[in-house]
Amino acid sequence: MAHDTRSAGARGQPRHIVIANPESRRWQFYHRDLQAYWANRGVVPSIAVVPWERVVSQDGQLDGLSAFDRPGVVRLESPGRNTRVARLLLAVGARARGEAPEPWLNLPDRKGWLAAPALLHEGFCRVLHGLQASFAARPWLRLEAEPRDLLGMFDKVETCRQFAAAGLPTPRLLTSAVPWTPTRLLDELYADARGQGTYYVKFRHGSSASGIAMVHAGGGPGTYQATTSVLARGGEFFNTRRLRHVRGEELHAVLGFILNQGACVQEGIRMAQIDGQNFDVRVVTLNTRPAGTIFRLSSNPMTNLHLGGRRGDTDRCRSEIPRRLWLDALDACTEAAALYQTTMVGFDLLFERGYHRFFLLEANAFGDFVPDWVTPEGHSLHHLEIAATAERFSL
Repeated sequence: MAHDTRSAGARGQPRHIVIANPESRRWQFYHRDLQAYWANRGVVPSIAVVPWERVVSQDGQLDGLSAFDRPGVVRLESPGRNTRVARLLLAVGARARGEAPEPWLNLPDRKGWLAAPALLHEGFCRVLHGLQASFAARPWLRLEAEPRDLLGMFDKVETCRQFAAAGLPTPRLLTSAVPWTPTRLLDELYADARGQGTYYVKFRHGSSASGIAMVHAGGGPGTYQATTSVLARGGEFFNTRRLRHVRGEELHAVLGFILNQGACVQEGIRMAQIDGQNFDVRVVTLNTRPAGTIFRLSSNPMTNLHLGGRRGDTDRCRSEIPRRLWLDALDACTEAAALYQTTMVGFDLLFERGYHRFFLLEANAFGDFVPDWVTPEGHSLHHLEIAATAERFSL
């Protein structure tokens, strides 16, 4: 069958194909803004929603899914916060390892339980590889994000290496020639401390501060402690919204779990503060250009809102940062965004205490869900993203 590979918008009606969890708040908010954007232009778009459950169950192969049989712009939403999809991803990961998938399909639903994060990521990787091949076989589709780029953004170690290779400032990555144990890691951090003594140990493939511990190693053996979002209970591990301070056996248990799942270890940076609170910035780039900046403040070392952080007033926070440093930081975000073939990337940006330097911490594949953020003109991030997508694909 021959296909017209022009974007659907070039023929009058824009056509959007979205892989999402249909019940999720993320999709509900985006769907509302998508309809409103086109309604303001007197256009009724065609919108096809394909559940992640269908895609994951086929390892990312799209055969038999008719939504992909004709031209359209494809958006991949986050597959998170859906128990059925998580079980399926674990089962896909098990099959990739040559293991039986059935036990994972019947996994109990326990709030915050980190059952097997590395296995879940293996399943996600297999599905994204399947999608990459499926999209390559369907050139009439236009992708808001290449699956291979999403894979890269979900690998914190690879992201740091990409930033460093591009000459972009990022916290120093620590590596080891031999597998780390908690004891060996703590000893190496202490030897490396050089008076600074703070390091982030986190899941290599985690998100939303899942599986993270900020380790204080400067005091030497017997004084090691960490601030963490991981709760160890009866040999199992859970995400908690209440950051905890751990030491001794519990510290070793938490670090052992993170290391076993695959870890990224970075030197900590003394964060700049506003009103006595640590802060960082989520910079959302659209078609490589910074489009939204969200300041996050907290008395804790992790600024995530679900961990007790709060949203900072943009003008007030921006006024604290030297203008030249701010502009240089936004330029770095533009350079980093050019590393990916995506409409949107969300970067976590940190300024050093005293505003001597800035650092790019991570790239977020799904970093655009900030439902209560608007521009001075009243536009949501999703509105800006939809407009950028329309510009990119001439819809």
